[in-house]
Amino acid sequence: MTRRPTDTTLMLFMATALITLSHLDAFVPDPRIATGGAIGNSLFFFLSGFGLTMSLNATGQGASTPSLLAYLRKRVLRLYPAVLIVACAMLAVGMIRITGIADLARIFVWPTPFWFVSAVMVFYVPVFYLARLKPAGIATAMALLLIPYAVFYSQLDLSTFVVEGDDHFKWINYFGITLLGCLVARLKLTPTFNLFAIAALLISLLLFLVTKLTLFRYDMGHLQFVFHVLLYPIVYFSFHLFASDTVLKPLRATPLFPGIALLGGLTLEIYLTQTAWIHWLEAQNYPFGHAVLLTLALVPLLVFSLLTQWLSNRMTAGASRLLHPATA
Repeated sequence: MTRRPTDTTLMLFMATALITLSHLDAFVPDPRIATGGAIGNSLFFFLSGFGLTMSLNATGQGASTPSLLAYLRKRVLRLYPAVLIVACAMLAVGMIRITGIADLARIFVWPTPFWFVSAVMVFYVPVFYLARLKPAGIATAMALLLIPYAVFYSQLDLSTFVVEGDDHFKWINYFGITLLGCLVARLKLTPTFNLFAIAALLISLLLFLVTKLTLFRYDMGHLQFVFHVLLYPIVYFSFHLFASDTVLKPLRATPLFPGIALLGGLTLEIYLTQTAWIHWLEAQNYPFGHAVLLTLALVPLLVFSLLTQWLSNRMTAGASRLLHPATA
């Protein structure tokens, strides 16, 4: 019997919503409302590993493992048209500047103005090989990540450092989250909605919140690794709850689901566009109320994201025709 694909639409929507919320601190009454970015990022990387593994291990008539070059070409064609569109928009409004060839490469090739793009591009090659290992091999790779994590963590100034800052340290953890997605896919786990999963998710979220509220208030920065540890059960039990038929079947019957599916399908474009639009809007320092500011932040963000997706789809189609011209 063919296994039914797991529907991750709601998880994609949650990742998009949490990441967007975390960028809205200048547009809400209390900046503490603008939170959840690390959880949203974790959902994104988990789903990336899960989806890539399902694709690389697809079985059935006509299914075959792609070459590394074909695999990377597909990934680049998915990411870079949207990256180029948003980066050009950022150049046009002066958010970024080009002063030489090095800047051209930095903006349009790697690392780009978007940290998660540079991260996933680095992750793609090891995932290509690790995602096809047996579960024990993937679990071993996850365990081995503790070595570089511990080495670099021990060298940080944890009195001022933040593990979710703008540096590369968090990449180690997000690669581990990506491998968790690979492991779940290789184990062929079926999302299961039950009381244990609900309790485990709620406890993990509560511990995450308590950790966030107490570590820096009580000068316990050396325990910041707890943030990263708690992301694993949060993501794992979110998968069991929010990708389960128990939740999704009634949700699909509501008028909310098309909107959820739309925003989930715009995950990449919203991630990219908000980097430009929300940061640009924040810099304008408009003297409006929070309701107006939120409207100005979110409505154009959706419009720009839809436009970016429409343009990038056409760029991808054009590039595909160039790479694979039709034969008579």
